[in-house]
Amino acid sequence: MDSLYKMMDDSAENSAELFDEMLDELYPTFKIGELTFYASQILKACDPIAYRIELADYLNDLGDQLSE
Repeated sequence: MDSLYKMMDDSAENSAELFDEMLDELYPTFKIGELTFYASQILKACDPIAYRIELADYLNDLGDQLSE
């Protein structure tokens, strides 16, 4: 059973990484002085609830595409 939970955690982590990559490709980076922030970092830090909602929508869209 522990391996099932690990597999689910790994899958969720991989899905979040894909979502972050998509956000970072769609939106420009934000620079303050010498610091650079990516869209995924900003959304996660500023509005984690919106991040989770958008991630869920992204995963639903992926599921719909796979079932077609």
